[in-house]
Amino acid sequence: MALADALIIALSLTTMVTDSRWRRIPNWLTFPAMGLGLFINALEGGWDGLWRGIGGLFLALSFTIPLFALGFVKAGDVKLIAAFGSIKGIGAPPTQSFALWAFLYGALVGGLWALATLVQARSLGVAWARMRGMLTSFVVGGTPRMPAVSEGNEENALRQPMPYGVALSLGALMALACEWFWGQPFPLLSV
Repeated sequence: MALADALIIALSLTTMVTDSRWRRIPNWLTFPAMGLGLFINALEGGWDGLWRGIGGLFLALSFTIPLFALGFVKAGDVKLIAAFGSIKGIGAPPTQSFALWAFLYGALVGGLWALATLVQARSLGVAWARMRGMLTSFVVGGTPRMPAVSEGNEENALRQPMPYGVALSLGALMALACEWFWGQPFPLLSV
């Protein structure tokens, strides 16, 4: 597993650089990582290891593709989580799969990061009003009514794209740390 862990660390650190600098998670990074992940699983576990890696890849795609279709994540994020899945494989049970917990930890990091950005720009009230308008229009129906946004920091904070690959990479490093200390990516879930 040392090879898989080293690949997770290298992939996460490289993603943090590319996504924070260029707002991209490039294919030259994710597709070779998927292939290497499958190779490492096959090398360490034979056919069973290969199937475990394929299972991790498909599990990751099963929950990220719907999120991509809804516009919540971008294609690079899907490929990054799929690479994590192919590298670490499907968990036993599947609820202990590395890719799942890397994604959930990354969502937590991303949410806290977005909240901190809104607080720093003093845009939390405007963001909440927009969210309330969208929820109301979803429940009641009709076109959402968005409050006007003044010039300056509020507008920039609400329109600034966040390098979500950084949050997902930090989530992967958190899941890896949990594996090192407790033997599974989410220690509070009993096996």
